[in-house]
Amino acid sequence: MGKYFSDVVDKAIEDLYYCCDNDKAAAAADALLLAAKEDDGDACYILSRCFSGSCYSWEYHPFEENEAAAYAMLHQAISLGSAAAVLGALRMDMLTPELREIMPFESIKEAWDVIYEKAENGCAFCQYMIGNTYYFLDIIEIEDQKESNFANKGAWNEWKRLQIKQCLPWFEKAFSGGMILAGRNYGQYYQYGRGEYIPPEPGKEVPILRQGAEWGYPEWMYAYAHYLAYTEDNDKEALPWALKAAEAGHLWSWHIIGDIYWNGKAVERNLPYALECYKKTASYGNDSYACRQLGRLYFNGWGTAVDYAQAVQWLERDKEPEGIKYDLLGICYLLGHGCRQDPARGKALLERSEKSCYKSYGLGMMYAEGIGVREDIEKGVEYLKAAGNYEPAMEALKHYKKSLFGVWRRK
Repeated sequence: MGKYFSDVVDKAIEDLYYCCDNDKAAAAADALLLAAKEDDGDACYILSRCFSGSCYSWEYHPFEENEAAAYAMLHQAISLGSAAAVLGALRMDMLTPELREIMPFESIKEAWDVIYEKAENGCAFCQYMIGNTYYFLDIIEIEDQKESNFANKGAWNEWKRLQIKQCLPWFEKAFSGGMILAGRNYGQYYQYGRGEYIPPEPGKEVPILRQGAEWGYPEWMYAYAHYLAYTEDNDKEALPWALKAAEAGHLWSWHIIGDIYWNGKAVERNLPYALECYKKTASYGNDSYACRQLGRLYFNGWGTAVDYAQAVQWLERDKEPEGIKYDLLGICYLLGHGCRQDPARGKALLERSEKSCYKSYGLGMMYAEGIGVREDIEKGVEYLKAAGNYEPAMEALKHYKKSLFGVWRRK
């Protein structure tokens, strides 16, 4: 038997949550699956977390999110008496009446006591779970508390405020004990506060970021590098942390490195290298920012040859509602650059963004050339002029002139 759970589960927790190593994580999941087949309830619960998305592990974990599999494992875990699964289901809002019926505990509090004892004995994973019960006020249901138990609403709110504060020592212990995820809520407690109960204290999360970075946690080396680069505008200090995080497998760190070489403030500007950095994270498929940056580079020919097809490809993978994406894609679809021409879509995209040189150029070409709209050279020229020093717009203006009668025509 392991120190806190079974040998398999103790090892799996270490390989899943105390490091960010995909190979170790995959091997841990294989071992958990075998243990689950032998009716290890805690193994079932940890497997259910693996299927529940990156918020239950880390951004680049090797498991595909599968809600049905997660619930099936959770159901099995609770039926086999996993106290961790009971608290996990409560936190995930998945402790259905059916699961309450099959759990072999008299109450949620009984399951909580099991995990609390393991937390007191030093299990960082359990310390994290106990911290969460306070942070998210799951303790209300665990303790079966309600407003009517208190003299007035003020007393009820004060009780909740004091409960939330109890998360801090547990998160601190868990984080220092190796539970990387504990740092998220630990830092957010200070950065964002907790609703009406705990006011934010911006800046207090920074030592937590730095602490996690110094301990070598990839997620926290990335977070600290991000803070240094974008909040402190300190690319020089951000770069080594971003490089360490990237080398440890945190792919989003590559877009920080890309930005540092794009900006050229702390290092010599190197757009070809920036492009390669963005590719390393954008290729994974969930870094919209890096996809957008690649689209800008290929569209403008910065650090590479102009390649509208590549620009369209990357910009289409950007899932965020950003004006620059709409501008560049709008121009490409309007003019058929790197894609099948679709003036209607191009116009719709351009109209979604705020004023910019790209938008002015696109709308200028649309009206001046009558692309998908009735030709109106005068209106087109006005838009092209509004694009300022944007070179394609300046070049396009050379093709139009005003007649003696003040009418704009093509030359």
